[in-house]
Amino acid sequence: MLKVLSYLKYIGIFILFIVGIAIVTSLINLTGFKPNLINKLAVILTALSFFIISALASKNIAEKGYILGIKLGLLFVILMILINLIFFKSGFNIDRFIYYTILIISSILGGSFGKNLKIKKLAR
Repeated sequence: MLKVLSYLKYIGIFILFIVGIAIVTSLINLTGFKPNLINKLAVILTALSFFIISALASKNIAEKGYILGIKLGLLFVILMILINLIFFKSGFNIDRFIYYTILIISSILGGSFGKNLKIKKLAR
């Protein structure tokens, strides 16, 4: 039960990050930048949020960081796929597959980074 609550906490943080990214990209869109640039910025910010959340989560666990990164990355990607299917009715294509793969890899790297950060902190 405690693990479920911790996952729910990270899902809440993830939703806050996504809402923040949506607000930032919407405000940048109003300034007149090219949509292609805004899309790339949204991908970078989303991947960065996956990295940060996985790094924060892996600091406080006993298992390997990349395993938690895979779990959180897959959980967040499944959540994003469901939101896209339900609200936006967008299809699944190769661009989406590459996007989700980038996000999962970012989450794995974040989990590994956060775990290594914990180990170095304990060594001091």
